[in-house]
Amino acid sequence: MTALLEGRLAMAANSLAHRHAAECSACHALLVALARGDGPASELRSPPSPLGAAWTPPEEVDEFRLVRLLGRGGMGAVYLAHDTSTNRRVALKLCVARQPDAGTLASFAIEARAISRIKHPNVVALHRVGEVGGRPFLVYEYVEGQCLVELRPPLPWQRVLHIAVGLARGLRAAHQRGVLHRDIKPGNAILAPDGTVKLFDFGLATFVGAERLTSPSGPSVVGTPRYMAPEVRQGAGATPRSDLYALGLLLFELCTGWVPSSRPGAAHGALPPEDGMRALMSELVPGIDPSFAATLGCCLAADPGERFAHADALCAVLEHVARSGSSPGAGDWLPPALLRGPGAHASEGQAGLLRGPGA
Repeated sequence: MTALLEGRLAMAANSLAHRHAAECSACHALLVALARGDGPASELRSPPSPLGAAWTPPEEVDEFRLVRLLGRGGMGAVYLAHDTSTNRRVALKLCVARQPDAGTLASFAIEARAISRIKHPNVVALHRVGEVGGRPFLVYEYVEGQCLVELRPPLPWQRVLHIAVGLARGLRAAHQRGVLHRDIKPGNAILAPDGTVKLFDFGLATFVGAERLTSPSGPSVVGTPRYMAPEVRQGAGATPRSDLYALGLLLFELCTGWVPSSRPGAAHGALPPEDGMRALMSELVPGIDPSFAATLGCCLAADPGERFAHADALCAVLEHVARSGSSPGAGDWLPPALLRGPGAHASEGQAGLLRGPGA
């Protein structure tokens, strides 16, 4: 199970495992539970509190009445709550450590700062920040829908393309505000009944530029290993390109049911070079739009310099593919050299979009 979650199985074994999980409710539930719990034991996040050491919140937190537990992670718990002042349902994230350390408190503060500056339909909205019993809490909009980890891949590529556009727009909004998510994965995105997809859980976020912050006592490498970009696994700092790699891996998984390894030098389950990605995607996902396949290949390039410069470029390409329809002509295919960034065939405007500021 750990090998499956970490993406260390060969492609054939991955496919068999996911096909079995799609037909076996017990195994599917186990995979969902493990993914909701932030993956295998090797994940480089703060560990959950020891059994019995968690703080139990009161039934009412200010004007919010707790209804039921939605999920628990290493640093906090999320409850469905009723906002008695507005008569609406909200998601209330609480620090439940009995003795919160500086790193946990800093994480809540950073998440609040990060999410409060992002106002976008594809990012879960923050309503309020508060404190109870000396512990911080965050009040989010409640989205009734399916977490992406609850879906049963492989999904039709057209559906994945729709999800891709929404997630790329949400990530673009975050990056434009100087926020790196650093933990893009199926467990941190939710699909509403109307089809809107929203990013959430910015607990590991950091800022770029002059406001760059990290948890004072946290690890230098954070996130879920099987969705980390290769350079981040090796200890390099997170960048917009590493967020885009994780997004590409999430979309690749939804299309194929396979989570390839991002570990440098992995013997099994690794992705081919970019020039082999279109062939691989065509084999795994018959009929996939070649531009969509090439786009995923650019996101998943091992060399960060071969990926999109930032989310603006990814959004532009995904929106173009979505507008082109499901049966584009040969002239609609976008070559990887153009998708990556500035090149001999890109116009000045395109090159500026793909490079991004400061390039």
